Amino acid sequence: MRTLILFTILLAAPLHAQLIDWGVKGGFPMKDALDSAISLKPSSQHWTVGPMVELNLPLGLGVEANALYRKVGAATASTLYESSSWTFPVLAKYKFPGTLARVYAVGGYSFRTIADIPSLWDSNSAGFVLGAGIRYNLKLIKISPEFRWTRYSGNPTTTATKDQADFLIGITF
Repeated sequence: MRTLILFTILLAAPLHAQLIDWGVKGGFPMKDALDSAISLKPSSQHWTVGPMVELNLPLGLGVEANALYRKVGAATASTLYESSSWTFPVLAKYKFPGTLARVYAVGGYSFRTIADIPSLWDSNSAGFVLGAGIRYNLKLIKISPEFRWTRYSGNPTTTATKDQADFLIGITF
């Protein structure tokens, strides 16, 4: 019995390392976070960055979660309003078979919050995410470029964008 317990403990460390990948995901949005409105002109920074974690499951399945930060803003004729936008996607992932490179598809749910922009009636929104990418398995890291599209719900009078497209690159360990 002791041998079985010792064997399980020694085997658990390498399996745990393969089970969870963590790292950073960053990229740029392909569309502004704010739509043009009569009184506001979108003025967003064109980068997104944040931590990520992925739970690798058998059969090419996985679950990924991100906390992505982006600086956003809006400008009137005389004033620039700057704020932050946080996006929290939780995604189911399927990785197609492969060794050095694996194509994958993602789908899931995302929550977004934008703070301190006047005339932004609906600063919090949720929506669904679809995406695809390819993961390159290098010796020490994994690099994953992907395209992601998010459709947010909300009031039709809001100035927050309903559709958002992003190009992101994940680096995991």
